[in-house]
Amino acid sequence: EGNVARGDFFPFSASGKSKPGSFHNLVPNKTPEENVVLLGLEAANFARVVKQELKIGDEVAIKPGDTRLNYRGQYLPVTDILYIACGNGIVPVLDQARAVLPRGSSSVSAVTVVWINEETKDFDVLAEVLEKEYFKYSDKLAVSCIVDSPRRRDWSDNTEINSAVPDFKQGTMAVLAGPTDLMERAFYYLEDRGYPSDTICVL
Repeated sequence: EGNVARGDFFPFSASGKSKPGSFHNLVPNKTPEENVVLLGLEAANFARVVKQELKIGDEVAIKPGDTRLNYRGQYLPVTDILYIACGNGIVPVLDQARAVLPRGSSSVSAVTVVWINEETKDFDVLAEVLEKEYFKYSDKLAVSCIVDSPRRRDWSDNTEINSAVPDFKQGTMAVLAGPTDLMERAFYYLEDRGYPSDTICVL
């Protein structure tokens, strides 16, 4: 009928491998109003349509996005990566981390993942998958799951975030993933912690 719902999402795979011809998207299991706050109006509408209106036989189109991780920093090679994810931002972070964690796959020798959610239950969706990666690469991967309102005005007064985020050193790249307003907050937090702006990438 010409009604189109669109949303930008990162494809998700719990195993790290997807089957040809299939894809998965992970969206918050919240009310439509809560999803508007978390995802924005357009993506929240897409999530609502998929959850409540889509029926077998309806059409869904997927197009690869043009978002690329673009490191502009001067400190090469990259030896340490800090990922800060809020909510469903963990989906692309997990995918990125899986790419650099295997020995010999990159110049990266240390990966830190800081995942922030408002409620403990919000970790359930991927905690087990993240835990498996940690046990596989515990000598290279540090993971912190922090329960707090990521919308707090000043992240610097959260002692858990402060201790989970390593100090900047040459060769460190920071990658942020989550709702735009939260990533702006995370960006300024890292700058205040001494991270040069050109070493911070936003997915």
